[in-house]
Amino acid sequence: MDVDETVRKIEAVEIQGATNVADAGVRLLKRLVEEGADADRIDEVTERLKNARPTEPFLFNCIRVARETGEYDRVLEQIEAQDEIDANGAPLVEEGSVVYTHCHSSSVTSVLETVAEDRGFRARVTETRPLYQGRKTARELAETDVPVRFYVDSGARIALRDADVMLIGADAILDNGKVINKIGSEMFAEVAGGYDVPVYVVTNSWKYDPMSSFGYETEIERRASEEVWGEPPEGVEVVNYAFEKIAPEKIDGIVSELGVHEPEEFAEAVSGEYPTLVEAARTAR
Repeated sequence: MDVDETVRKIEAVEIQGATNVADAGVRLLKRLVEEGADADRIDEVTERLKNARPTEPFLFNCIRVARETGEYDRVLEQIEAQDEIDANGAPLVEEGSVVYTHCHSSSVTSVLETVAEDRGFRARVTETRPLYQGRKTARELAETDVPVRFYVDSGARIALRDADVMLIGADAILDNGKVINKIGSEMFAEVAGGYDVPVYVVTNSWKYDPMSSFGYETEIERRASEEVWGEPPEGVEVVNYAFEKIAPEKIDGIVSELGVHEPEEFAEAVSGEYPTLVEAARTAR
């Protein structure tokens, strides 16, 4: 794909999921470097990628480190650290259990597909309006022969009532342990807490936003109102936030290639394992 097509597909969520967005962005920049593009061109494309989806620190981290070190292939390896995530997340799903998930996370579906190879479980999936990414999750799990029940978003309480564990992805993780994920995630985490259903976030550790440790606010993407309502009546403002923050006390653990950590401990674990990640962010301030 060329630059215009890649940016358009990211903006339109045709390339969806933070992992796929990061992979597409880094591969695009790597190709431009290999083709001999000058620094101004790389800067221009970098800004276009960042502006395409503002709440994507995984993409930003990967771009920063790749450009700072020139090690594009090493960054692509980090993007593909799913085997370790699967190994750490699979023990959370027991034989015969019911798993609830919201939206679409390639990390979550990969863990569940790994579990499905070894033992049986059932899935509860919510649709995720207005772009219905939950349908992608339901389809992928059904293709792996996992029994799936699919609910409208407002049916999440019913979906969670008989769940044993809630697994969701992450678009960003902040220094204070807050997790940014698809809109509705904190509400559903609160419901899960009321039913004593543990909540785990499954993610690549590079979704940690090191800029948050320097006092920068992670932008919450607000998308076009037309996605929700094409022609609302005069006087009706359509609010279409794509994500929201989940308080750390509503999360039992963050699962990554580094293991399972409490939210408040996650930033320290990532910084200790990947000092280059923090240093690249410090340089970018």
